[in-house]
Amino acid sequence: MDITPAKPSVQTEKLRLALLGVFGARDISGRQLFGYCIAFSVVGSLIITSFEPMVTAHLTLPLAVLCWFLHLFVAATCLTVVTALGVAGGMRMPWPLVAAVMLLPFLLAPFSIVADAFFDERELIAASSLSITQLYVKELIDISAPALGLSALMAVLAYRAADIAKKYRAERLLKSAPEPSLRQVIPSAPHSLGDDLIRVEAQDHYVRLITSTGAATVKLAFSECVAALAPFHGAQCHRSHWVRFRHVKRIARAGSAYACVLDDGTEVPVSRRRYGELKRKV
Repeated sequence: MDITPAKPSVQTEKLRLALLGVFGARDISGRQLFGYCIAFSVVGSLIITSFEPMVTAHLTLPLAVLCWFLHLFVAATCLTVVTALGVAGGMRMPWPLVAAVMLLPFLLAPFSIVADAFFDERELIAASSLSITQLYVKELIDISAPALGLSALMAVLAYRAADIAKKYRAERLLKSAPEPSLRQVIPSAPHSLGDDLIRVEAQDHYVRLITSTGAATVKLAFSECVAALAPFHGAQCHRSHWVRFRHVKRIARAGSAYACVLDDGTEVPVSRRRYGELKRKV
């Protein structure tokens, strides 16, 4: 009797990866986080509309869903962007999130005023009798409590935005840090090579160092070489290749794979597993 467990379907695997991305079990990109904000807004708008709240009870079902979707999406975007900007600016969590929560009603109020006027003519007529300041204060009071409630639901998205911002800040600081000389990190490199390292390739138990003035082969494991080159602004792009970012002109398709096109015309292979990270850093 075969008791081998059935493999999960493609849809189930996609759902699993999406949940892992939202709740922090794996790294996600800014584009993926944007997709999660849209998904949150779609699901949230459908749920809220199903309760038939009074503020949208007079609207048709599609317009009510659209109204709540826009409110949720703008709120999610404001919360994640403000949190990410705070982290990128050097603030430590949870203070960027606290600041985003406090600012959310102030940022959401102008959009809410415009949306209410667009979806409800009665709101437009009522707004005409108030000054801009009075209208803003009134809307701010009306949405403050709901905005705080939304913040609690969107805290996970904000934390994921903070993770992305932390990586961006670390990469930015690394790029601005001075690089050492080649012989400081690889003492066995010949003096004649100079310090303008372009790339490194593995050759069994040796590595070949290529600089702007020449090339040389030294006895060193490729993994040890990559670790030693951590202070340089570069990255391993393939199991046998490392490139320095300053010499990468672009990443191009090479048939069904990818390649780094360097400023000297050389094309260095890029593995599929490392393509996304390299594309983001170059």
